[in-house]
Amino acid sequence: MGQALDLVNRFYATTDAHDVDGIAGHVAEDARFVGPLMTTDTADAYVEINRQLLSHHAATRMLHQFESDDTVCSVYEMDIAAPDGTLFTAEMADVITVADDKIVSQRIYYDPRRFADAFGL
Repeated sequence: MGQALDLVNRFYATTDAHDVDGIAGHVAEDARFVGPLMTTDTADAYVEINRQLLSHHAATRMLHQFESDDTVCSVYEMDIAAPDGTLFTAEMADVITVADDKIVSQRIYYDPRRFADAFGL
């Protein structure tokens, strides 16, 4: 396992533990997040979107991971508790880039329709 994959898996373990402060420790100050419903370009904003997500996060099941130098692609399922209490599973993939032992970018891919319906977006 390479250094980038190790960091990404520590990041996922931190999110699975709902440790928002721990997430901040894995993210560079100018970390960029790009997803179907939002984009951020600071660590504070990145941590905040994770704080919001983790209040609804029930579980993550990693399906596949691929590493190339400083970049890791992960394919996984995430169980999400909607505000009305229903649980749904989102199939996701992301590409995370690491530099100096910090996450500098994450681009996430998923169908946002379930999120939009569940959260009234």
